[in-house]
Amino acid sequence: MSIPLLDGAAGVAYDLLSWLSTALSPLDGGAAVAVAIVMLTALVRLALVPLSRRRARAQRAQAGLAAKLADLRTRHGSDPLRFQAEFAALYRDAGTSPLATVTPALLQAPAFMVLYRVFSLDSGTLLAAEVFGHPLAAHGLAAGWPLLALTGALAAVATVVARRAQAAGSPTWTLALPYLSVVPALFVPLAAGLYLLTSTAWSAVENVLLGRSQSEESAPTVG
Repeated sequence: MSIPLLDGAAGVAYDLLSWLSTALSPLDGGAAVAVAIVMLTALVRLALVPLSRRRARAQRAQAGLAAKLADLRTRHGSDPLRFQAEFAALYRDAGTSPLATVTPALLQAPAFMVLYRVFSLDSGTLLAAEVFGHPLAAHGLAAGWPLLALTGALAAVATVVARRAQAAGSPTWTLALPYLSVVPALFVPLAAGLYLLTSTAWSAVENVLLGRSQSEESAPTVG
């Protein structure tokens, strides 16, 4: 099915991926394309950094609301309408919302759709390049052991991200979000799986750095 906007964005992404892999031509063909995918993923995540900073601030705000939310459940748990009204007011007064911590993840979906289109429709030699003896366009059983290694690494990184989110006070239902990329990785081309792994690893490192930055900003100054 052809979608003009998606196809146009996929064409731009394909041209950029081709340019990056050519610039990395001193590397082996498959390695050059793989590194180009990592670089393209980094560019996408770099563009989302402002939203990620907002997410980090929202996580801190939600952690500060934990005790008040528990009190609301105790006082109004038997009255859903009153609880919902008080819940909304609590988040409004704190300047955040329950969805503030998941916005960056949701906004990555269009980027993944574009790149998946590139990986699925490529009929040239770009994704025919092999990594460890398997073409980057391969998926499922055809991808062999690299797929299992990639999926295992993805699950491990997702666990780190989820545990840090839990420690930061994120709502329980959001802790499953990092794992949403694990199952698809079993079925998408290796190139798309590499994108998912890179993006999830970026999230793990970004969470640490943003957590430190937020702590420094909130620390009292002396003097």
